[in-house]
Amino acid sequence: MTKRNLLQAALTRGLAPEGDLYEELAELGDYEIDSRADAEALTEAMSEFVQRPLDSDEAVSAFPELTRLFQSVTSAEAFRYLALNGIPLLIEAYDARLIDPGECENDLLFALKIFARYGTEEGLERIVNAAYSMALQDGFLWSVIFEQLSDTDPAIRDLVKRLSNPLPDGFVSVALLDWVNRLCRDEIISSHPFNTVSGIEKLRGWLTSGDEDEFTYAHASAAALPFINDPPRSELMALAMDHPDIGVQMEAAWATAYLGSDSGVKFLARLCLDPNLAITARTYLQELKRSDAIPDEANDPDFIAMAEMCDWLAHPQEFGQAPDEIELYDTREMLWPPTNDWRPLWLFKYRYHSTDDDDSETHGIGMTGSITFSLMDDTSPEMSPDDIYALHCCWELEAIEDPRAPSERSIEAGRQLIDAAQPDHIDDDEKF
Repeated sequence: MTKRNLLQAALTRGLAPEGDLYEELAELGDYEIDSRADAEALTEAMSEFVQRPLDSDEAVSAFPELTRLFQSVTSAEAFRYLALNGIPLLIEAYDARLIDPGECENDLLFALKIFARYGTEEGLERIVNAAYSMALQDGFLWSVIFEQLSDTDPAIRDLVKRLSNPLPDGFVSVALLDWVNRLCRDEIISSHPFNTVSGIEKLRGWLTSGDEDEFTYAHASAAALPFINDPPRSELMALAMDHPDIGVQMEAAWATAYLGSDSGVKFLARLCLDPNLAITARTYLQELKRSDAIPDEANDPDFIAMAEMCDWLAHPQEFGQAPDEIELYDTREMLWPPTNDWRPLWLFKYRYHSTDDDDSETHGIGMTGSITFSLMDDTSPEMSPDDIYALHCCWELEAIEDPRAPSERSIEAGRQLIDAAQPDHIDDDEKF
């Protein structure tokens, strides 16, 4: 069966009287629309789908699957065809569901993402209307929706203007703020939409909010300060520098440095010496082209490695905060099998203090120098460095789908891989 027939057959079976369109499309997996024939098949299916009643299970389950196919276009010809013929039908399906969003808010927001990617006037109109919709303005997909527009898209300025007066409420307002901050930094737009009475009021509200869930909003507010006029900018800058969250303070320091003040540079330079904050601080200074301000001590390889470990541990998908304690356990250079090159590696012991008398402390060991990671279920600070490197070697080969990865992760397999990779001139007693 040809590729086109595979798609067409799935759509035909799914739209048949006893068919299950959701299951048929789900079985296609990551199907790519790479020809006009594919685009025509999808458009024909959409034409029939929009005629189906909205109260059926199919209307709910298959809508996001059909929408997903519009995202999987890899051919310019297919993209043009769908923009002209398919998107109007997707808009029709979207409009029908917008009347009573019910439980399909995320599906509608995903459709808005597609509208932004295709950039048709009708689709952009839906984005503007949705930004002011009580049912959709709090969806977390808004950050993704705005970034679908290419920076060279002439529609950007029009869309920003249409969302500026008035500014929307809800999470869409924060996503808009993040987006226009970047557009201003990259000089894609020259006027910041929050540089207004109502915009400044929003920034002030986020910067003074004591709700920790809104600290990220304050962070975005601080990033907007270089593009806000004085006198309100000075007041907002003071609020940002006094904010309880260090991330907001760092963003404010970046803003002052961006505006030419050396005080922000000095503030960030000091934070480069804190392993829990060093990666972010040095990144800001590098963006400001002020790497010269990074202290020499912060450029020590061992310190940088520790900072990278802290940064990884603090990621929201890991512990979500920097460790309470961290210390270097081992460092050495070797020919590392997963990367096939000679490199320094580091192991760090870390500890998180308990905040509950009934809970034990959390401690572990992580590696950096290649893929920064902590094998929390497989390793412990009591293990020897050799054993930990061995397990990380196995894991990393698995992660990159290297055929050398052993069928079962083990210390013995990892040791053998590392030993075999070392240059022949190394004496036996120096081997791993």
